[in-house]
Amino acid sequence: MDFVEKRVLVLITSKPFGKIIAAEGWRAAVGMFGMDHQSQLLFIGDGVYGLVKDQDIQPIRMFKSTFESFDGHIYASKKSLDERDINASEVFDEVEVLDDEGVARTFIENEVIITF
Repeated sequence: MDFVEKRVLVLITSKPFGKIIAAEGWRAAVGMFGMDHQSQLLFIGDGVYGLVKDQDIQPIRMFKSTFESFDGHIYASKKSLDERDINASEVFDEVEVLDDEGVARTFIENEVIITF
């Protein structure tokens, strides 16, 4: 059986506080590059809290810099940010904020979706 490169969407829905789940999502996204897959991160629901730049979440910062070194794309749901009163200026600069149509497009464009 031949290896086939896949487009993988890593979906982060968990808060980064008190659990390791969100950090494991970052780790999985970085790991996809090591397996020659194309990886994207999408933060929705409470997952958007992990993108707020004025917090000290060392494991996420470490994985973020590694993920970006592979030219990975990081997206956040505008609706999820709005529902939590988080302004787009409060999240990391590298994050692209997507409307509902953009979020839907990421689901369609990726062959595999892994949720954390």
